[in-house]
Amino acid sequence: MGSFKLKVVTPEKIFFSGETEQVIAKTTTGNIGILAGHAPYVASIVPSELRIKTGEGFRSAAISDGIIKVSEDGGVTVLTSAVEWSDEIDVARAQRAKERAEAALKADASRAEFDLAERRLKRAVNRIGVAGRK
Repeated sequence: MGSFKLKVVTPEKIFFSGETEQVIAKTTTGNIGILAGHAPYVASIVPSELRIKTGEGFRSAAISDGIIKVSEDGGVTVLTSAVEWSDEIDVARAQRAKERAEAALKADASRAEFDLAERRLKRAVNRIGVAGRK
């Protein structure tokens, strides 16, 4: 299986930059697996598990919303607001964030506040679900 250049970027940092054999992400229309030689492609990604395959096997990360792009040259870029390796997730912190988001959803709030709480809940649930995966 061939490899390709993958870059995962947040507003704060380059989270991952290197060669990979496969990347799996969840888009708004479902999961996509990208291999070397994939056609140019752009899609929105949702809070989910991002899986990156290297010579040692797959490594999982919890990813927030963003986009995935396969360039003409075969390189792949993932732009996201937040991402962290599964083995670095603070589950207790994620659980507290989940509880705060659930409370905010129950509060009498504006539509914008409700939407923000809903996004925070999805991110916290995703982080809890991805925590500890390889």
